Amino acid sequence: MQDIATLQARLDELLRIAKSNERKQTNFQEYELALLASNNLHELLGIVLEEHKERFQLTDVTLLLHDPEYEFQRLIEAQPVKSSWLDKLIFTESAHLLNQYFSPLRKPRLIRYSPHQHAFLFPDQAELGSIALLPLIRHNVLIGSLNLGSRNPNRFESHIGTQFLEHLAAVMSACLENARLHEHIKLVGLRDPLTGINNRRFFDQRISEEVSRAKRVNSPLTCLFIDLDFFKRINDHYGHQAGDAVLKQVSQLLNDRLRNSDVLARYGGEEFVILLADTSAEDAALIAEQIRHRVEKTEFIIPSGKAIHATLSIGSATLGQYGHIHDTKSLIAAADQAVYAAKLSGRNQIKQAR
Repeated sequence: MQDIATLQARLDELLRIAKSNERKQTNFQEYELALLASNNLHELLGIVLEEHKERFQLTDVTLLLHDPEYEFQRLIEAQPVKSSWLDKLIFTESAHLLNQYFSPLRKPRLIRYSPHQHAFLFPDQAELGSIALLPLIRHNVLIGSLNLGSRNPNRFESHIGTQFLEHLAAVMSACLENARLHEHIKLVGLRDPLTGINNRRFFDQRISEEVSRAKRVNSPLTCLFIDLDFFKRINDHYGHQAGDAVLKQVSQLLNDRLRNSDVLARYGGEEFVILLADTSAEDAALIAEQIRHRVEKTEFIIPSGKAIHATLSIGSATLGQYGHIHDTKSLIAAADQAVYAAKLSGRNQIKQAR
């Protein structure tokens, strides 16, 4: 009877382990499908840096990316929504710094946490017990490290099999690379190829978002329409290459003046548009005057080496300042009418919508 009881106990234990392994496998498969189904880089990073921690009951999850050209950072900053997981995302320009965490075989490392060695990977966790470092590899190049941390010192031990973690790293690497390429292609479609700043398509998307936000939180939003004065004369007298050079330099001047929350776009031809978030009509007038003055005083270098001058006219309209400026369409129309008034009044000046 004792042998039967022992065998039954052993069988029950094996069944328990089998069911546990089945649950883990199902959990991983669901997670893998979520990674593969993610629509964009932000969604993918949210799954990795937030959902992963909860799904697998971890203390911390961070992601270190090798980003020497700041590509990932630019793609993430291009999104207007700031996510809660941003502090879990770490960048480095140094391939050496990333490689030092892995052996030449580039296998996952399951080790005890060392504050001295691993604080850079887990900046907000000083009481971790064990960690797993997963190398992310694409086309035989180490592009990052997915870092899993647990307070349990026995959660990740070197003798534990890493097949599951190797598979996870491979899936994550592929998804990350696909998301990067997708975002890059999408971003290229929203950039003006000549100046490198946002194009009208991007502006049309953002102004709707900014108007909705301004109404929701009851904050001012000002739109500046900017038109280079006598731009046709530059093209006719110096050639289109000279005109292109001036457009590029003006774009840079405008971009340098703006805050991260502002939106600059080339609207078409020699026209630019700026959205100034949380900016009243009075504050926008000061910014517009600074822009106008700086462009007026700048010497623009054209391909021939000659320095020429240019001026611009600016029309300003603020959401809600007047009853007729109450939505996206009326805000754009008011700013457009204001810049037209500035041109009629002699150019190289600023007019506010009335």
